[in-house]
Amino acid sequence: MQKEDPIKRRATSCPAAGPAERKSLNRTTAPGVFFRDQAGATALEFAFIAIPLFALLYASVMTSIIYFTQDSLDAISDQMSRQILTGQAPASGNASEFKAQACASLPSYMNCSSLYINVQTVSSFSDVNAAETQPVFGSGGQLTNSLNYDPGSPGDIVVLELIYMLPVPLSGGLGGFNPVTKGAGQNLAMVSTVVIKAEPAT
Repeated sequence: MQKEDPIKRRATSCPAAGPAERKSLNRTTAPGVFFRDQAGATALEFAFIAIPLFALLYASVMTSIIYFTQDSLDAISDQMSRQILTGQAPASGNASEFKAQACASLPSYMNCSSLYINVQTVSSFSDVNAAETQPVFGSGGQLTNSLNYDPGSPGDIVVLELIYMLPVPLSGGLGGFNPVTKGAGQNLAMVSTVVIKAEPAT
């Protein structure tokens, strides 16, 4: 008696695909299935919100840096104005020494070359003009204000102005958020002003 080939038997024992199975194999070719298929939907949805999301993150980080920088600049102006108040500031003509002392207090991410100092005396508090303490820029974004260093004498009214040019990444703006100061190139001009009256001589 001839033995049946087991391989052949297994091959022929597999039943042919029925109508239901053939239908399931061809489901992806149905026209309506394409529109119900959700493969890649997450990536597509993220693409729609990517720019607003990155813009929000950029605005949050940049706003935090701006507030921290302004707070640091105000703290330094208070510190340096006390030297003028008590008569301990370098004498007139030693602007570089006064600036070096201010730069020593800058946070590590702030650059001394981006700090500008203007110290001038006025005859009365009513002579302090807020418009004159605002930074003015040339066509190339450079600061054109006339910077002086005159800490005055005991009893004088002194205006101390610190200007810091904070570099702004993505200075063209992102998602409508653009903190760059108009005319300042790729920088945000930050100002801290203190008006004091130096202590009279004893």
